[in-house]
Amino acid sequence: MKRRSILLISLVFVAAAAPALGATPAASRDSTAAVSGETTVVPLRTVEFGGHRYVADVDFGLRRRVPLMIHGNARMFLAITHAVGESLTGGPVAKVEEYGYSRKGKGALTVAAMRLGGRAYSNLRDVPVFDFTEEGDTLILGMLGVPFLASAGAVVDFSRDALILGATPAERPAKKLLDAGYTAAKFTIGADNRVTLRAYFPALGRAIAITPSTVSSALTLHQPLFAGKVAMRKEDSPDRSPNRTSPDLYVCDRVNLEIEGVKLHSPASFEDFAEYGAVRPSEIESFGMLGYDWMKEHQAVIDYASRYLYFKP
Repeated sequence: MKRRSILLISLVFVAAAAPALGATPAASRDSTAAVSGETTVVPLRTVEFGGHRYVADVDFGLRRRVPLMIHGNARMFLAITHAVGESLTGGPVAKVEEYGYSRKGKGALTVAAMRLGGRAYSNLRDVPVFDFTEEGDTLILGMLGVPFLASAGAVVDFSRDALILGATPAERPAKKLLDAGYTAAKFTIGADNRVTLRAYFPALGRAIAITPSTVSSALTLHQPLFAGKVAMRKEDSPDRSPNRTSPDLYVCDRVNLEIEGVKLHSPASFEDFAEYGAVRPSEIESFGMLGYDWMKEHQAVIDYASRYLYFKP
């Protein structure tokens, strides 16, 4: 699978599982400076799957736990593959539309129970079901998206490879992280579960909305916006989006940007977000994405409870 295959999967895929949250945590006092209160720490492992991804093993009451990626660019609470859906229902999941990477398309079902880190979630309705390959035999069998991360009070700590659940929201940045050399950037989560912050790009001469995410490469940007503004070169892009489109892929070795006045630079890839998501250009809300590789390089902490991205220059 190419890097692009599930990079921007949530541009137009907004079907969200509606959870009945009955969390019963196996709680512990966490030492991470970004959080306070009783929290649960879930270890994360990194896999190579169309770029780097964090994976957590989730209990659906099956014989084995299910590896789900932590997807900070996905606007659904939970999604699973057809293999998991068939194990839960005992049979095929009916196709409701053409979406994903297999002929099975996209279905939906209710997940009776899910447990992660000792916390329980029940009666998850309209959970999307789709595959990442035609065969469906992938390292990752679904995802937990922004609605989960926000409602669970999640903190993704790239410095410790950990997912912390149950963080207490705070109005101000964590002083211990600031004292440790971190910069705090406030982000918002919109009504449609799109996560955005403002970043200034000298090539554009203005700030734009981008998404602090947890998946894939360092920096991905909307190609039409940057065309003619940075030196980009076209690369082979034979694969397609889950919406059955195939936008061209471009890359650039260095793009300068600023977040909260901190001057940064990163390699970047570019593609047409509208074509990828099969939407009108006017519907694009985020024009870029800071991915897993950028987060690891800057020892980032994404606090979904308090809506802060912490990073080191």
